[in-house]
Amino acid sequence: MSKQYILHEKLLSKPRLGRFLTATQGNKSQAVRLYKYNLRLSQSLFGTISMLEIALRNAINKHYQQHLNQPDWLKYNSQPSGLFYDPSLRNHAGRFEQAEKVNSTIIALRKNYSHDKVVAGLSFGFWRFMFSGIQFKVFGNTLLQIFPNRPKGINQKNIYQKLTDINNLRNRIAHHEPICFDVNNKPSILYSQRHFQDILELLEWLGYPPIQILSNLESPEKEWKKYRRYDDITIKKMVISLLNPYNLYSTISFLSIFVIVWSYWLSASVAFKC
Repeated sequence: MSKQYILHEKLLSKPRLGRFLTATQGNKSQAVRLYKYNLRLSQSLFGTISMLEIALRNAINKHYQQHLNQPDWLKYNSQPSGLFYDPSLRNHAGRFEQAEKVNSTIIALRKNYSHDKVVAGLSFGFWRFMFSGIQFKVFGNTLLQIFPNRPKGINQKNIYQKLTDINNLRNRIAHHEPICFDVNNKPSILYSQRHFQDILELLEWLGYPPIQILSNLESPEKEWKKYRRYDDITIKKMVISLLNPYNLYSTISFLSIFVIVWSYWLSASVAFKC
């Protein structure tokens, strides 16, 4: 076992690094590189998620300040007579979670309370939940108005699902969980690509051109290109190896070669340049 791997396993723990080792078929050097590739990919996405989070919470806040005619609408509606205490919002444990989150934030601020600080102190999950079915209805079914550029047919459920997926991605990044695998635990960039596209769409629907808003921020495109470049190089080497007359595999039919190469393309490992 390489000293490099032992050092990283000690730092990260065997279970955490073990998933990367499995994904790289036991190649310890590649496992460490894959872990660091995942870190770089995560870093490149976090700034973009942060921009969406701020844009979303500010849009929701402005909407309800105007729609409810309440500058401190969060504090007002977290009182027993407020909308966050609507009976339909009581959870299975009998609690009003959204109201509790607002009140906890207010208590933590103490004398430093201001409405803007409460807005900033609430999580992405809180703002996401404003689009859940019952919450959306209790507050008047008006919140889709913050997305003036949304395509026809996009409804509250569509928005809620996208925000849920992005919130899950955000939490995985924040807790240092991998985002570079598919459902079969094989290295893949599709998960990050799909939800990055969701972020771009939501920014656009909010009325913010993504190209301008995200300029000068680190982009995941750089990491995705590394992935694709590795796939291309590796597949070319594989084809050359298979066609080499001195190679054991030269006896394989062209169709077999095609099937092998195509299968590899679908599940190729990531190259990780540190």
